[in-house]
Amino acid sequence: MNVEARRTSAALRAAGGSPVTDADRLAAVRATALLDAVAGSSFDRLTALARRITGAPLAFLTVVDDQRSYWLSRQGLPVDAAVQNTVEESFCQYVLGGEPLVLSDVTIDERTRDNPSIEGMGVRAWAGFPVHTPDGQVLGSFCVVDTDVHEWTESDVALLQDLAAIASREVALRAATIAADEARAAARTEADRAALLARIGGVLAAGSELADVWEAIASLAVPALGDFAYVCTVERDGSLRPVAARHRDAERLTTLEEWISTAGRRVGEDSGPGHVAATGKPELIVLAQPDRLSPGQRAAAERLSVSSAVVVPLKSRQEVVAVLTVARLVDSPAHSAADQDLVTAVADRAALVVENALAYARERTVSETMQRALLPPALPRSDRLEIASRYLPAGDAQLVGGDWYDAFLDATGTTSVVIGDVAGHDIDAAATMGELRTMVRMAGHAGSVSAAGVLAAVDAAVATLGHQVFATALVMQVEAQPDARQDHRIQWSSAGHPPPLLVHADGRVDILTRALGLPLGVLAGRPRPDHRTSLPPGATLVLYTDGLIEQTSDEHGTRDLDEGLARLVATLSRSAGDGVEALCDALMGLLPPAGADDDVALIALRARG
Repeated sequence: MNVEARRTSAALRAAGGSPVTDADRLAAVRATALLDAVAGSSFDRLTALARRITGAPLAFLTVVDDQRSYWLSRQGLPVDAAVQNTVEESFCQYVLGGEPLVLSDVTIDERTRDNPSIEGMGVRAWAGFPVHTPDGQVLGSFCVVDTDVHEWTESDVALLQDLAAIASREVALRAATIAADEARAAARTEADRAALLARIGGVLAAGSELADVWEAIASLAVPALGDFAYVCTVERDGSLRPVAARHRDAERLTTLEEWISTAGRRVGEDSGPGHVAATGKPELIVLAQPDRLSPGQRAAAERLSVSSAVVVPLKSRQEVVAVLTVARLVDSPAHSAADQDLVTAVADRAALVVENALAYARERTVSETMQRALLPPALPRSDRLEIASRYLPAGDAQLVGGDWYDAFLDATGTTSVVIGDVAGHDIDAAATMGELRTMVRMAGHAGSVSAAGVLAAVDAAVATLGHQVFATALVMQVEAQPDARQDHRIQWSSAGHPPPLLVHADGRVDILTRALGLPLGVLAGRPRPDHRTSLPPGATLVLYTDGLIEQTSDEHGTRDLDEGLARLVATLSRSAGDGVEALCDALMGLLPPAGADDDVALIALRARG
C-alpha cells in the first residue's frame, strides 16, 4: 500500500467512525499501559500454547491503537524481527468490532484479500479473537497465523477462544495491580495523618481475604472514630449487604446486627448508606437535621441512641464497592465536618487494602478458571470400567496451583489414568500443569509406548518449555478385559508421585510401593521403571495428590504423611463397598471443614463386577 493510499484509508476510518479510531476504545487501550510494554511470561505462555497445539508457525497477542498493531507477545518470529506493523497492514483491525475472525485462506475473503501483509509477511491463514480491556473495550487480538492454507479445527477455535478470554483476564489483573500501586503511592503522600493513619496500617494487616478486611475496617473505626460502625457491600441487584459490625458496648452489638440485617438498605436512598452508594460522596448525618432522614432512619436512630453518623464510600477503581457507617451515641459529641474529613481519609486509606483483596480475588479466579479449564471436561466411559474424579483448589490462603488428573482412551482402546502435581501455587503452576497434561496425552495417544515411556517422552519435552519444571506424576494404563470375570491388566510408572492404592472388593487395601522414578524436570534421560499389576472385578484403583494426605491431620494439627496415608487407607477400607462416586466423597471428607491448605486432585477407577 503506497503512502497516498494509506492516507486515504486513514481518512476513511476517521470519517466512518471505525472501531480503530473509537475514542473510548483508544482511551481504554492507553490506560492499560501495554503499548510498547514487555509481555512477561504469562502472555508468552498463552501464545506458545496456542502455537504448539494448533500447529501454526506464528502466534500473537496484539495491542492496537489508531496507528499501529503492537505485537505484545510474538511467537515464531526471529529475535531481531519487527515488533509491530501499521493498522492497515494488520489483520487485527478486523476483530476490533468485537467479533472473532477465522479464515483458512485470507486471499479468497473479500474483507482480507487486499491486505498488504499477505505479500509482506506471507500471511495465508489467520484466526483471531478479540482481547478486551477491563471495561469491555477491545484492546487487540489473540491470533495464530499460517503461511499456508490452514483448516482450523473446532478444537483450535475453542482453544483460541478460551486463551483469548484468559488473556483478557490477565489484562484486567495487570490493570488492577497498576491501579492498586498508584493508590498506594498516593496514600504514602498523606503523611500528615500520622497518628490514626499510622495505626490503620497495622490494624488493616488482616491478610488478603475480603471478609478479614471488612472486619478490620469496622474494628479500627471503633472506638477511634465512633461508638459503633458497620460495613455494607454494594450488591449487583442494588441491595446493601452487611458484612461487618462493631459496637463499643458488646451487649448492644446484637441489637445493632439485628437492625442492619433487617433494614433493607438499597442504592438510591435519599440519605445514609444507600445515598452514598449512589453518589460516591461522603455524608454527615446529625439528629439536628431530622428532615433529611426517612421515617425508618429516624426510628433506627432513636432505637440505637444515635446522635450523628458519618457515611463514607469504599472504592475500588473509582467504583463504590462498599459503604462504611460510623455513628456516635447521644452520650458522645456529635460528628463535625473535621470528623467527616478524618473518616473519609481513613476510608480512602482502607480502600487500598480493599483493592488489594479484590485484586487477589480476581487473580485467584483467573488461576482457578484456567486450571479447571485445563482439566478434562469429561471422563471416558466403558462397559468394564467406572471412573470418578474430584478436584479442590487450595483454601483462601493461597492461589490454586498445579495439581491435575486426566483419563483418556488411547488408539488401542486402553484407558490411561494420570495424576500429577506441579510445584507452586500461582498462574505459572496452572499453566505448566496444562502444558504437562497436553504432553502426557500426546505421548500416550498412540498407545505404542508403556507408561514409563510416556513419562520419559514428557521428561524430554520438558526441556523445550524454557523454564524450570518440577512436578510429580503417575501414569497408569489399564487394558480392560471383555469378560467381566477376568482381571484387567495394568502397567504403571511413577515420577516421584505418592503411591497408588488398590482397594479390593472385600476392603483390603494394597499400597503399590514399587520403585519410583525421579520427578519430571529432574535429571531427564534416566531410565524410568515400569510396573505391572492386575485389577480384579469389583476392585478400585485410587490415585491422588499429596494434598489429600497432608490435610488429614489429627486434632493437634499433626501433618505426618505416614499418618495421613494410614487415615486414607482406613477410609478406603470402610468405603470399599460404596459406589465409586461415594468413595471419592468419603475421601474428600477427610479434609478440614475450613478448606485445604494445598490443592487436592483425586481420580478413582473401578472394574465393574
